Amino acid sequence: MGMRRVLELFAILMIGEGVLTIIAPRRHSLLWEFGPEGYKRAVEAFAEHPTLTRLVAAAEAGLGIWLALRVYSQEE
Repeated sequence: MGMRRVLELFAILMIGEGVLTIIAPRRHSLLWEFGPEGYKRAVEAFAEHPTLTRLVAAAEAGLGIWLALRVYSQEE
C-alpha cells in the first residue's frame, strides 16, 4: 500500500473518530476504557468533561481534514 493511501486511511480514521466523539463524547470515550490504570484515568477524565472532549475531537477532525487535503493536493 502506498504512503498516500496510508495517510488517506489515517485521515479517514481521524475524521470519523472526531465526529463520533463530538456526537457522543462520554459514550465514545468510555469505549476506550481499558489498559493501564493511568490510561483508564485519562479516559475517565475525558468522559467526565464532555465540552473539553468535544474540543479535542473537533481538533482531531480538523487535523484529519487538513491531512486529507494535503494528500489530495499532492495528486494534482
